[in-house]
Amino acid sequence: MSKASQESARVQDYLCIAVDWGTSNLRAYLLDQEGNSLDQRESNKGILNVVPGQFETVLTNLVGDWLTQGLPILMAGMVGSRTGWQEVDYQTCPLSLETLGEKLHWLETGLDCPVAIVPGLQGRGVSGCNDIMRGEETQLLGVLDWLQSQQSDEDVLCCMPGTHCKWVRIEQGQIKQFSTTFSGELFANINRDSSLVRGLPSSETLDVEAFKLGLATSQQQGGLLHHLFSVRSNYISNELSPDQVRDYLSGVVIGHDVMDMLKAIPDQTETAQKAGKVHLIGSRGLCDRYAIALESMAIEHLFIEAGEASIRGLKRLAEQNQGCFQTFNQERNLGECNQ
Repeated sequence: MSKASQESARVQDYLCIAVDWGTSNLRAYLLDQEGNSLDQRESNKGILNVVPGQFETVLTNLVGDWLTQGLPILMAGMVGSRTGWQEVDYQTCPLSLETLGEKLHWLETGLDCPVAIVPGLQGRGVSGCNDIMRGEETQLLGVLDWLQSQQSDEDVLCCMPGTHCKWVRIEQGQIKQFSTTFSGELFANINRDSSLVRGLPSSETLDVEAFKLGLATSQQQGGLLHHLFSVRSNYISNELSPDQVRDYLSGVVIGHDVMDMLKAIPDQTETAQKAGKVHLIGSRGLCDRYAIALESMAIEHLFIEAGEASIRGLKRLAEQNQGCFQTFNQERNLGECNQ
């Protein structure tokens, strides 16, 4: 078998190289034709750790042995931001997730395969202010793919905890509106630098009792700023032990995030009833905290790991773009014949 034939056979074994390229980390997955991850790689070369002009080199260094003529590379996340590989314009809501594959931005690279970046989304949140996302739109397409695998066409309310938590309604396969909260970064900054917790111990294990106390405080009158100070005052008054303070703080912040957004999202109650639950998409540890908050408000929930959602979304985009991949390979082969 010729080298070209071997390369063609290899491409037929795989669907694409799926890349989730965020601010701090770079993750890549080699997907088979069914969308299963055959191999995965991870690097700390998030976009903030890449020198401008070196994105192609960084990617090649990570997945060089996967690269095959014609095997497409699809990338989602902050790689399409102003400080990423190339800035890609946002798409505007409302947007049908099934049309996201038509919006890919194709790059000119030195690689012998099609390379594309998934665009982010922009819209207006519940406040009427501008809102944006990059990467989550691909995960939401993955959620839609998962729902369809369960023979479900229900409308869903998604909560995507992280540095900036996204609250998104999917109605009839469309993202009509989404809203971002500062909850993750707010907690991280207070937990790291604030006088509220300075000098107090931290633990990787969640103190559920302390967290629930914070949730209960978040549902009282006074608002977030008043409740935040109770982190310190309850400790000074010996109502919280030193080991409880940080998880109490987490409960206050997450409690406000969940309660405030559920109150603010239009028709949330109707949407939640149609879905039967709120879909949590993110890391297990953080989503477990949001799950406790939802349970305290008698709201059901379902968990989908962020990596699985990303893989499903990128798989779906690859399936939607088979025609583009074939055109690329035909043009490449024609160019070789003309040499």
